[in-house]
Amino acid sequence: MTAIPENIGQFYLGTEILPDAGTPVLYDAADLTTHAVIIGMTGSGKTGLGITLLEEAALDGIPVIAIDPKGDLGNLALNFPARRAADFAPYADAASLAQSGQTADAWAAATAQKWGEGIDASQQSAARQEALAAANPVHIYTPGGEHGLPLSLLAHLGAPDPAIQGEREAYADYLDSTAAALLALIKENSDSTSPAQLYLTHILKHHWDEGRDLDLAQLISEIQNPPMAQIGVLPVAQVYPAKARDKLALAFNNLLAAPGFSAWLQGAPLDSQQLLYDAQNRAQTSIINIAHLNDAERMTLVTLLLGNLIAWMRRQSGSSTLRAILYMDELYGYLPPSANPPSKKPLLTLLKQARAYGLGLVLSTQNPVDLDYKALANAGTWLIGRMQTAQDRARVADGLTSASAQGLDRATLETWFDHIDKRRFLLHNIHEAQPCILQSRHAMSYLAGPLSREHIRAITAADPRRATASIAAENNGHDSPPPALPAGISRYYLPNENSGGMTHYYPIALASVRLYYRDAKSNTRHEQTLLLQAPFGDSAPDWAQSQPAPVSADQLQNAPHQPCQHHPVPAAALDPAAWKNWEKTLATHLRQHQSVVLYHAKTLDAYSNPGEDEASFRNRLATAAHEKRDAAITALRMKYAKQHTALAKQQQTAQAAVEREKSQSNQSLLQTGLAIGGALLSAFTGRKALSATTIAKTQTAIKSAGKIQKERQDIAAANAREALVAEQIAQMEAALAQELQTLREQYDPATLPLEEKHIDV
Repeated sequence: MTAIPENIGQFYLGTEILPDAGTPVLYDAADLTTHAVIIGMTGSGKTGLGITLLEEAALDGIPVIAIDPKGDLGNLALNFPARRAADFAPYADAASLAQSGQTADAWAAATAQKWGEGIDASQQSAARQEALAAANPVHIYTPGGEHGLPLSLLAHLGAPDPAIQGEREAYADYLDSTAAALLALIKENSDSTSPAQLYLTHILKHHWDEGRDLDLAQLISEIQNPPMAQIGVLPVAQVYPAKARDKLALAFNNLLAAPGFSAWLQGAPLDSQQLLYDAQNRAQTSIINIAHLNDAERMTLVTLLLGNLIAWMRRQSGSSTLRAILYMDELYGYLPPSANPPSKKPLLTLLKQARAYGLGLVLSTQNPVDLDYKALANAGTWLIGRMQTAQDRARVADGLTSASAQGLDRATLETWFDHIDKRRFLLHNIHEAQPCILQSRHAMSYLAGPLSREHIRAITAADPRRATASIAAENNGHDSPPPALPAGISRYYLPNENSGGMTHYYPIALASVRLYYRDAKSNTRHEQTLLLQAPFGDSAPDWAQSQPAPVSADQLQNAPHQPCQHHPVPAAALDPAAWKNWEKTLATHLRQHQSVVLYHAKTLDAYSNPGEDEASFRNRLATAAHEKRDAAITALRMKYAKQHTALAKQQQTAQAAVEREKSQSNQSLLQTGLAIGGALLSAFTGRKALSATTIAKTQTAIKSAGKIQKERQDIAAANAREALVAEQIAQMEAALAQELQTLREQYDPATLPLEEKHIDV
């Protein structure tokens, strides 16, 4: 079977059933910036469709954060290009095997073969599986649980980005959602005007306004002893009395003291940038598994994650191209039509604003009744699968007709719904002329169902994000006093994490320098402050061996860690004049050896920022490259559209000429036949010799036969003209496809040619 085309910016979702049966459904990734809703009952294939969409995003290098309340999305980690039975064996279900009488090995072999055949039958291949394996790495996080990657939600309550704090409304929303999420964790119902939430927001604001973070222990202390005297114009005691404060503090303290709560404090801090990209700025798929959490814990996590994602979003530049995806596998309870849970406000913010930043939301649910369809009117793509009840169909029809700007009517929707079956979905995309019914493609990832704790633990065992490192200082020697230094020379100590034993201090030269870089062509105006350390040579610092200090200036300490041993400094370091000379040699060294390297993408006439690595620059170029690619593709299609219209008219004219010539030929043939027949009849039935009239009729028939021969030649010529136009159309379509592919390759950020540009101090 022919493989589907691999076009950057297009997702292969399946095969069209209606109206154009057999056509591959290639969904434009940019359409996802207007968000998507997936609805379908259990067994409809909804989760499989969602996983295939996320597979396509990974193949296109688009990062994903996926909230997984049921444990199904971890199946994205089960991509087995080799199709070995051993890869499938761990996911055999013991109960099913016992019921069927099949051995685990036999089941694994049959499943591996069946899954591979399903992939091949859907116009895919093992090579495509390998491409998926080489694309976004899949990480499974289990906040509050130890079976997956840890994710710290409450180790510290960090101040939001200055971009958030600088916008009053955005800052207020961030404060409200954080406070509401914390209160949800202790099952305290609240809204933005409740005393408890108001009190918490003011505590958070007091610290964040001063640039200070909080942890949960500090928050408990602050709840009992508020850092502010008033809330509004009233005393704190009047707004939130001491008895209420003690009760709130006790609730959080009980939470902190709970045996399993330490898992909430472990792991990397909640940071959308780190969930979307790794340290090399490579896109990744981060699955936040919350199947093990209770409802209150889920609400807290989802709300904090959405708030963090909004803060990340506001740090990005605007984009019309899909930059990242947030996928929620079950929306029920988070966006109800009438209630206002903590998650609703940030979800509304994302639905309204994320499009401008290239962040697409995909919201999936099996419960279409309890949804705020007014909010979902912002969604441009709807994928409707099989539904359980007539009430579900009616609710979806109501919501879709009210949300659609294309005039979908109820009767038409009901007709479409009748064609929906398992793995079949109604695709309504506001960017397309009409809906269609599609059969979702076979997932490349093995759909094992909800992953158990043991499965997740095995999958994440080798994930490097589980690793931690610590450095301990050497512990031996004897205590000694610090050496004397000339006046004007300061002494600092690097921080020491060693909790006990002797600390050894060796002398190094420390220099704080400010470097200025200017370049008009790249519009670079960059200042760089460095804290450099250099070892002492025989009589002076060896600046050639200098390197950045491992800490910032404000982390340097004025006193040593006791007990300690000071090792001697060179004799030259006691001479004040030597330090002035060393300052000059440092300046010379920096002018000769210090520069910033920029990457230049000529195709886009874009330069990297100072300090931006190639991977980060290419990632940043993706938006601009995709925008130029999309604009170029649109212009190209418009150019070819004119040619296509002209050729289509020529084709219609040629087809009409063929029909006309055929009609004339048939008429002439009939008349000739009648003439000859009449002449013969006269000849055979007449009593006299051939009359002049009979002879004339015969001669006319012979002339008509000659005319028929000419008309047949005219038909052949008309057919040739029609074939020529058809060939021209085919050639034009092939040329268009080739030029489209060239544009996609030309603007692929992963392969854009880059040049290095050095800017000296």
